[in-house]
Amino acid sequence: MALIKHTAAITGLTLLSRIFGVIRDAFIAMMIGTTAASDAFFIAFRPFDLLRKMFSDGIFSISFVPPFSRSIQTGQQDEAVTMVTSAFGVLSALSAFLILAGWLLAPWLLHFMAPGFAPGGDRFALTLTLFKIMMPYLWVIMMISLCMAVLNTLGQFCVPGATPLVFNLVVIAFALTVPKQVFDPVIWLAVGVMAGGGIQLMFQIPFMVPYQLFQPARFVWCHPPVMDSIKNMVPCMVGAAPYQINMLVISFLASFLVDGSVSFLYYADRLVQFPVALIAVSISTVLLPFFSRKAAAGDIKDISDVFDAGVRLAVFVAVPAMAGLMVLREPIVRLLFGQGAFDTAAVIKTAECLWYLALGIGAFIGTRLFVTLHYALNSSRDPFYAGIISMTTNLVCAPLLMYYMGARGLALAVTMSSMAGFFFLMTRPLAGVVVSKTGILVSACRAFFLSVIMIISIQWVKQHLFFDTQGKLLLGIKVMACVLLGMAIVWIGAKLLHLPELSMIGHRLDDHLKKKDSHGAH
Repeated sequence: MALIKHTAAITGLTLLSRIFGVIRDAFIAMMIGTTAASDAFFIAFRPFDLLRKMFSDGIFSISFVPPFSRSIQTGQQDEAVTMVTSAFGVLSALSAFLILAGWLLAPWLLHFMAPGFAPGGDRFALTLTLFKIMMPYLWVIMMISLCMAVLNTLGQFCVPGATPLVFNLVVIAFALTVPKQVFDPVIWLAVGVMAGGGIQLMFQIPFMVPYQLFQPARFVWCHPPVMDSIKNMVPCMVGAAPYQINMLVISFLASFLVDGSVSFLYYADRLVQFPVALIAVSISTVLLPFFSRKAAAGDIKDISDVFDAGVRLAVFVAVPAMAGLMVLREPIVRLLFGQGAFDTAAVIKTAECLWYLALGIGAFIGTRLFVTLHYALNSSRDPFYAGIISMTTNLVCAPLLMYYMGARGLALAVTMSSMAGFFFLMTRPLAGVVVSKTGILVSACRAFFLSVIMIISIQWVKQHLFFDTQGKLLLGIKVMACVLLGMAIVWIGAKLLHLPELSMIGHRLDDHLKKKDSHGAH
């Protein structure tokens, strides 16, 4: 299957998963709203959600795929089996240790995670219970990440791409079937998270079996490639997921604010992650194995051409997505979450946080793509430094902006910190890889020009559609009409101006795929 088709398949599955992720959050919002109980749930869930996102977005893959890909490419089947088997054993042992430590140290950890929750209070006690229920989910996350890394390397992109959809469907089922006479809804949601993770893992196992990569007899405790991959996970987390870590930090800080602040930021983050996942995660998931193979073969020219085209297209799509989310922020939040316990005040507060987070979409996406390139080339130093810069900026800005702007200031701090990290990566050279920074800037300017026209048009339509006076169905039709209008304006404008971004990546990738790279095409 061609690389471009893999990307399209991952994008489609990611879109479907994100849609059901929003539906999942809509049901959660309807059940628990933006209350003290919802803050407790999101504080307890945030560390696991952070790890789930980081691992499902490829944090373990970044360190595991390059050596595993080399063993597959060079025909070292025994080495591949040893790597997978050893990784399973070591990650399981590490998970068991962390789960036990988490149970024992949970009260102390919550003092750090939610410093604004008074010890002994109801919110603290509920958060502690939820955290302990979800602790075993840690092992599930690591096993899912191992399966995803292996299957992506073997060209089975659709299976890992579909697993988040499975998770969302299971949690939705739990949200719809809460036995209120037996369980508190928040407790039932925590059980649903565990069940969703377990079924998500079981979904992948049948697709792993035919490759016969798990053979207990070949287990090696300290297998060097596996140990290197695990050791690199921490710097990879710093380098590849500063956004997620920064979101975790501001969630902790939001515990000092009024009830619901943690939830406002969570729901705003969920909406921002929609375009980020569609653009950055879909492209980088497919390109990481591709770049790793090309780097092993010394085909730097191919890497340069494909990456340059990919970044320019990503920027061209990201800017209108950012603009559309900002101009339609309140109608979108009201449509998706404004029901049940999620009242009008919660809609307004969430929309305010969304505006500031959406400002950073371009930086979020650009960071992910540049980090993917660095790790494929076994260059982890610059992403690590970029992550340190981003997290330091967040730690400095977040408390100050929170004091003056509340939850909105925390959202702005995350955006500013991501821009700082992305600017650092943009200015760092990569040996042999040529990236046209001027070309990226030109693509961004083109997208900005079309986005201005789009914003003016959508704003005019908004004023005449009366978004504040309708039911859910009519609101959904109006929001969709504005989204389609925005997409049409960008598409038609790009066609009329003959902009190259519409076709550049397909043509360039196809040119490389014609070279019949036996691994890159399967």
